[in-house]
Amino acid sequence: MEKTYHINGLKCQGCADNVIKRFSELKKVDSVKVDLDKKEVTITGSPSKWSLKRALKGTKYELGAEV
Repeated sequence: MEKTYHINGLKCQGCADNVIKRFSELKKVDSVKVDLDKKEVTITGSPSKWSLKRALKGTKYELGAEV
């Protein structure tokens, strides 16, 4: 399953790399792609939205609405 979400706070490749790292460490995540221009992340797998939000806790990034 593939889902795309807006990510608030993405500004540079370092931000994208940090989001990719955090999401890639989650169970049920097969792959993570970030589109900096659109400020979106596409996740392949079946993680819950709650686990994605929790993965960003303590960062300057916030999981937005599903696209």
